[in-house]
Amino acid sequence: MIRRSPLLAAALFTSAGAAHFAKPDFFESIVPDWFPDARLANRVSGAAEIVLGLGMLSPRTRRAAALGLVALTVIVFPANVDMAVNRVEVKSVDGKLMRSVGTATGPQNWVRLPMQLPVIWWLWREALAD
Repeated sequence: MIRRSPLLAAALFTSAGAAHFAKPDFFESIVPDWFPDARLANRVSGAAEIVLGLGMLSPRTRRAAALGLVALTVIVFPANVDMAVNRVEVKSVDGKLMRSVGTATGPQNWVRLPMQLPVIWWLWREALAD
């Protein structure tokens, strides 16, 4: 019987990784100012999401892929904290998405922080499932 959970993880992370390359200006704009190279961060994290997401498809690579996705989720957590603390908003400027610090209103940047915990728990369970 095919388990749906790893397939969902594969679809979610592979499509998110592909989005890094389809819409790089968005993902580069959410990289914290203190990180030296937003373009590099976007490409590396996007490629990692694709490779690890695809790794969820095979029982032979699923454990390593799930643990890699746990690590990646933890590694990008500071960027989400940065967005919340610094009220970062992504705005369109002359057709390009740009980082705007101090302009976000509402709870959207804070809501994503606790949402990462169930994702980490889910991936951890997937790592232990096979």
